Amino acid sequence: MNSNDDLALQTLLASRLDAAPNLDEELLRLCYAIQNKYQFSEDRTQPLSAMERLIDDRVAKLSADRSS
Repeated sequence: MNSNDDLALQTLLASRLDAAPNLDEELLRLCYAIQNKYQFSEDRTQPLSAMERLIDDRVAKLSADRSS
């Protein structure tokens, strides 16, 4: 965590250590950034699409790393 993190992100990162210590912090930060960006958008398809792209990219990267 750094001093630029808002309270919600700080809390999320702290609880990650207890609930899912193996969860990648960068992935959590990126998910939070997507949700924060679209939190007031009436169109819920935007954050959904962004989250799907993020997860698909991460899965593809992990799959590529394992096959190397």
